[in-house]
Amino acid sequence: MTEKVFPGNAGGAGRISSYLLRETVKPLLFSLLATLAALLLERTLRLMEQLTDQGGPLELVFRLTVNLLPHYLGLALPATFFISLFIVIARFDANNELVSISGTGLSLFRLVRPLVVIGVIFALISIALFGFLQPYSRYLYREIMHRVTSTVWSATLNERVFAKIGEDLIIYANNVDATGMRLNGVFIREYDGDREVVITAARGELQANNDFTRLQLNLKEGARTTFKNGGEEMTVSFSNVILGRDFPLDEGPFRPRGKDARELTLPELWRLMEETPKSLARAELSAEFHARLVRAASLPWLPMLAMAMGIAAKRASRSLGIVTGGLILVLYHHVIQLGGSLIGREIASPFLAIWLPFAVFSSLCLWTFYRSNATPGGNPFNAVFDWLESLFSRVSGALQPLTRRET
Repeated sequence: MTEKVFPGNAGGAGRISSYLLRETVKPLLFSLLATLAALLLERTLRLMEQLTDQGGPLELVFRLTVNLLPHYLGLALPATFFISLFIVIARFDANNELVSISGTGLSLFRLVRPLVVIGVIFALISIALFGFLQPYSRYLYREIMHRVTSTVWSATLNERVFAKIGEDLIIYANNVDATGMRLNGVFIREYDGDREVVITAARGELQANNDFTRLQLNLKEGARTTFKNGGEEMTVSFSNVILGRDFPLDEGPFRPRGKDARELTLPELWRLMEETPKSLARAELSAEFHARLVRAASLPWLPMLAMAMGIAAKRASRSLGIVTGGLILVLYHHVIQLGGSLIGREIASPFLAIWLPFAVFSSLCLWTFYRSNATPGGNPFNAVFDWLESLFSRVSGALQPLTRRET
């Protein structure tokens, strides 16, 4: 389609593009921050509960949350990008700003161009997140969780809970402060060959090194009683003593990175795909590699879909457009997931299972945008929104008699 050029159109196009970008950035940043906050808050609360149950230090919650950030940012980026574009375009159309812009000789193709550029930038960010940052952050997250859930003993205690450390040591405390390191009313029972040692102390303090790999227990004002199989016993009082051994907090180094395909970067996936003979392992690598690329390649097409749906939303409610767009993105996300599963099981090729759905999705975005731009009233989403509103009206009308009966 040829674009009409008016005098001063180039400068006007630049100003309009800048205005459109400024108006898009505001809701984009707000929705992205709000979505990330909601996702991370829910996950952080679950992590705090899990660490509390395991007796792990709550200081690790921050490190775990930071390692989750690339994952959730990559998930939130497509949805928040689309919703922000849709809201801005729907508002422009509702205020007849698109009509005014069209009056200057600018087509929708010229308007959507800077938004597509943003989509390309976000595609590169997505590749950086899923292709390079997330593999490392996923591995670090699993390493920390392994330390918490699989260690011999964590660096803190819960009060009035018998903590079994290995096979031969039990520690109990009547009171534990908020840090989990200072104890009151300490009871320790230890088995050493044919001896049983019971230690009681008024106070105690756990002293761990910075990376929580070694721990000592400093006890004050207590007594140590030794029992032998023959019944002999010996009690020694003390004012200050450090329990006579270090407690290892880690059973050993975590497994090397890369046992899971999701822990590999894009270059590593490509290299292993070339080196691995045809097998299920190679199929899993291929599924992960192509799925990451397709998710990134889908972002530049979202502005066209948002433009078509935003224009159609003038005749319908914005909430209906957001719900419809959300359903399209969720369906597309699950189709890509299904395609990855089919590739991983060697049922389908990457072209058929992932790139073909991508071609259908990008064609849908381009076709709906072209119809919206080329034919007045030819927006395909006009009919979709009209049908959905009619459906909701019929459902609401059918439910009204039931609501009246209940009241």
